Amino acid sequence: MSTDASQPLEGGPEPRWDLPKILDIRIRRIAFEPRRHRHFASSLGRVGEAIEFLVTTDGPVPARAMAPVLFVGDAPVFESESLGENRLRFLAFDVARLQPDAPITWGWGHARPEERLETRFRFRPEG
Repeated sequence: MSTDASQPLEGGPEPRWDLPKILDIRIRRIAFEPRRHRHFASSLGRVGEAIEFLVTTDGPVPARAMAPVLFVGDAPVFESESLGENRLRFLAFDVARLQPDAPITWGWGHARPEERLETRFRFRPEG
């Protein structure tokens, strides 16, 4: 028999995981040199080049354990870093998987196609 007469604690608002809208994407081929590590060799040591996606959004990306992913057609671009509140940099190393003129969408982690957010951008690297 319980003698606890207290009321259950009210929870706070649920977190919002909505990704912001992409306002701009600059796409270009770049030379790539992986960071030097003291105790191991990078698996990206022989890549040599990458496709860089500089993304500008209309708001910050919510912080969570899962990172956002760009999709060029069905090819995911996982490697990313924040360049400020509304800017991200994505790098694609498997350039052969990126189909010219493919639509660019984005979502969380391994988002299914119907969960991805559409953008007005297509894969057309500068130069």
